[in-house]
Amino acid sequence: MSERFACKVVELSRATYRRMPIKDTLNDPDAGLRSWLRSYAVKHPRHGFRRAGDALRFDEGAGVNIKKVHRLWREEGLQVREHHPRKRAGVSSVLPTEADAPKGGVGVGFPVRLHHRWSGGEDHVDDR
Repeated sequence: MSERFACKVVELSRATYRRMPIKDTLNDPDAGLRSWLRSYAVKHPRHGFRRAGDALRFDEGAGVNIKKVHRLWREEGLQVREHHPRKRAGVSSVLPTEADAPKGGVGVGFPVRLHHRWSGGEDHVDDR
């Protein structure tokens, strides 16, 4: 299949097909910045593009736009891994409690419902 026919089928300009991405060319203007970001990501694996951009601006003294840092960070495939704590099967941090009354009641001497007053006994008369 010819290049002309293939580009016509997918409706792509032949100039676009032949153009090399700037990052793959020898005169990439961001080559130094890309290598600095890769080395920073190796040194600080838990830092993201925002902290890398701050380090560039404040520590290195480079006036780089954070949007450019974010674009280069993504293009280089640098990403902070999400931390997922390991779930342990069958282990609970809460001690099991046993109910001392039917239907999960908490026992004598404690109010059962919210705003419920405990009475001293059946002969107790409320003076309200």
